[in-house]
Amino acid sequence: MMNLKGLNSEERYSLILKFQKELNQELISFFESTKTNGRDHISRVLIDKIESMIETLNNQGYRFGRIDYGGDINYENSEQWYSSGDTMGKGIILHFHGFSVQASWDNA
Repeated sequence: MMNLKGLNSEERYSLILKFQKELNQELISFFESTKTNGRDHISRVLIDKIESMIETLNNQGYRFGRIDYGGDINYENSEQWYSSGDTMGKGIILHFHGFSVQASWDNA
């Protein structure tokens, strides 16, 4: 688990980018392994995959909780937001959009 508190903005940004890259690599690999199963299957497994990734992160010491959910049968339009801070919407923010994620920081 990374601790971003107390880092300067450049150090924090660098760690967030690396974290985002790792998560995106996992999502890309999963998409590539399931894309031949059809759109219905892909749409069904996307939410489970993201929830599994969050559970794994939480087992590593993070405390991500869902902020918002915008599921869609068209997996490209499915969106989920999680944050790791003591207050909802603070800390590390993960914005999943389809099979990609953007990570950012909101000072908690």
